[in-house]
Amino acid sequence: MKSVKLKNSLLVFGLLIACLAICPKTMAQDTEITSEELTQYAQVTAKIDSLKADMKAKISESVKSNELMDGGRLYNKLNKAKGDEAKMAEIGATEEQLAAYAEIQAGIEAFKAEFKEQYTTVVKDEIGTGTFNKVKKALKADESVKAQYDDIVASLTTVSDETEGEE
Repeated sequence: MKSVKLKNSLLVFGLLIACLAICPKTMAQDTEITSEELTQYAQVTAKIDSLKADMKAKISESVKSNELMDGGRLYNKLNKAKGDEAKMAEIGATEEQLAAYAEIQAGIEAFKAEFKEQYTTVVKDEIGTGTFNKVKKALKADESVKAQYDDIVASLTTVSDETEGEE
């Protein structure tokens, strides 16, 4: 009986050793980042940055173009009050200005929802969510991957600058 238990224990121990020998290689293959993935990630990130800049420009325009917001100054005051009734009253905004502020806030939420949808679509269509997250995680965890990524971004920026100069 002891012999069977010993054989079973040795078998389990052997399987454990084999798994430890194989598993790190398998895990390393899953997390290895290729230059192609880094390039795709850089391109997607550039598109996302462009989408974000467009959203910010739309928000800024909606605030500054509203004549009731005094070029954005009243909007900023109301925004800093963060809905605190006492602070809002202290500002002395009219009902019409408060309604305009609420309308702008609703517009901002719509811009953010649109950005989020576009962001998700770009990631899914251009690189895939799994690869995007894998590269993002690797960039935070591995300095050599980050350095390689920075080189790729610099080369893409150089190509972009040269292309713009030709126009």
